[in-house]
This record gives sequence, structure tokens and C-alpha cells, in this order.
Amino acid sequence: MKNICTLLVATMVLSGPAYGQGTDAAGTWDVSFNTPNGAITAALTLKKDGDKLIGSIAGPQGEVAVEGTQKDKAVVVNFSVQTPNGPFAIVMNGNQDGDAIAGTMDFGGQGQAEWTGKRRGQTETAVGPAPAATSGQADKVDVTGVWAFQIDLGGNTGTPTVTFKQDGEKLTGTYASQFLGEQALTGTVQGNKIDFAFTASFEGNAVKVTYTGTVEKDTMKGQVSFGDMGGGTFTGKKK
Repeated sequence: MKNICTLLVATMVLSGPAYGQGTDAAGTWDVSFNTPNGAITAALTLKKDGDKLIGSIAGPQGEVAVEGTQKDKAVVVNFSVQTPNGPFAIVMNGNQDGDAIAGTMDFGGQGQAEWTGKRRGQTETAVGPAPAATSGQADKVDVTGVWAFQIDLGGNTGTPTVTFKQDGEKLTGTYASQFLGEQALTGTVQGNKIDFAFTASFEGNAVKVTYTGTVEKDTMKGQVSFGDMGGGTFTGKKK
């Protein structure tokens, strides 16, 4: 069950409902999901029309549409994600308290996890929408260059070398390791949050590898998923 919950969150890192003034959840939120393998972060954008909520959640593997409702402080967001075991219906319940939100998410009756959200600040975006602030923040972080990574997959370790080229929020580059060889990667940098992914062949099987984390100057850290093979944590240091 722990692996199912973690896989569902990592497959389409979803963002919990909430953003806006008072009890208006419209906007963009940075959320964190507490899974058995550690915290996973994501971002969600919502629009509000009366009691109805619509929007999408962006993660390392793309975006998925969400819909839900908001009545006073109570927020409910529904969506479906595709997993190796088939589609799962996810329901996120939370309570908004100004710029914060917290609650639980249900994995189609297969398990639950706690999540929290914090809306992105509006002080710097008074003259424009939230995406403009995101772009401005991303410009302050530039991961272009060669990085030495350390990964820990439940006791199994590795030391891949990752070369990034950043253009605004877009990432391209190469990933080189002893077991997966050299692979082309793509990803994004938004504020201090980074995610990238690539597909490699391991023992004749295609493996989707995704990294999600945060950057602080010349270091980064976060979560890594090797598809059905499992996942773990990583740290990186710019050479």
C-alpha cells in the first residue's frame, strides 16, 4: 500500500486546492505530499466560478486536468491519474486558511496521504498575473553547467553526472551513469523548484526516470523515481 500511494503521487504530482484572497481558491499553489518515501512537491493552478473549481496540475510527467468545489473554507479537488495498475480516481479534501491549505487525499479507496499547500506570493505580482512572478523567480536560478549527483535508492547508491542547459524555465541536457549510459533529458525550473525526466533502457526494459527537487545556489536535493524499479532521494552539487 505504501508503494501504491507513493507511485500515485509521483506519477502525476498533484497540487492541492487553494489560492486567492480569503476563501477564494483561484490561483497557483505550491503543495507538498507526505508519502512513505518522503515529501513530494508540485504546483496547482485553479480557477473559481461560483462554487466550482477547474484547473490543472503540472508535474514532471506533464499536466492533468482537475475539477472540484469550494464552499467557504472547504475545498474538494477531483482528478484521475494513469498508473501501471490502471487509472486511479483521486480526491483531495482540504481547508483553506488565507494563504495556506491542508488536508488529506484519497487514492480511490486504496490509501490516504496528508498534504499541505502554500499560495505563491502576490506582492510582486500586483501588476501582472502569477505566471509572470514565476518567470521572474526562475530567472534568479540558473542551473546551467555540470553537476555531480548522489542518489540513494533504499541503500543502493549511484553517482551520475548531469549536464544542464537552462533557457528561461526550460531545461535540456544529458544524464550519464554507469547503469543507464548517457541519456537526453528535458525539464523545467520554476522559482527554486526543478524537475526533469528521461527514458532509458535497463536490461531490455524501458524505464521512465524522473527527478523532482529544489535548488539552493550551487546545490540541489529532492526525490527520484525509476518507474516500477522504485525510487529514493538525491543530492546534487555544481562542479
